[in-house]
Amino acid sequence: MSQNAKGSRRERELLKILEGQGFVVHRVAGSGVGEKAICDLVAVKEGKVFFYECKSRKKYYYPKEDAEQLKNLIDSAKKAGAAAVLAVKINHKEWKFIELVDEVPEKINW
Repeated sequence: MSQNAKGSRRERELLKILEGQGFVVHRVAGSGVGEKAICDLVAVKEGKVFFYECKSRKKYYYPKEDAEQLKNLIDSAKKAGAAAVLAVKINHKEWKFIELVDEVPEKINW
């Protein structure tokens, strides 16, 4: 399975999870294919807006790999009054959610 196909599958998986939690969720067109999409998913619940960036890896994930993209996410979320959230799925583990406030974390521990 290609990285893009896996990423799309994970985005749809997270979309269903968030919908099950009562969010209204929109999957952003063009995310993951070199476009300038701000995030992968936009979720709204009780008037609060969340910009989700989804990452899926086999064993570990270091956010610094995608630092520039995540900095843009933080900046865009601030401008929109939204919360920037990094959602990471490591194979055979649960989703991990990290709210990105001012900076990109060095690494993510499980």
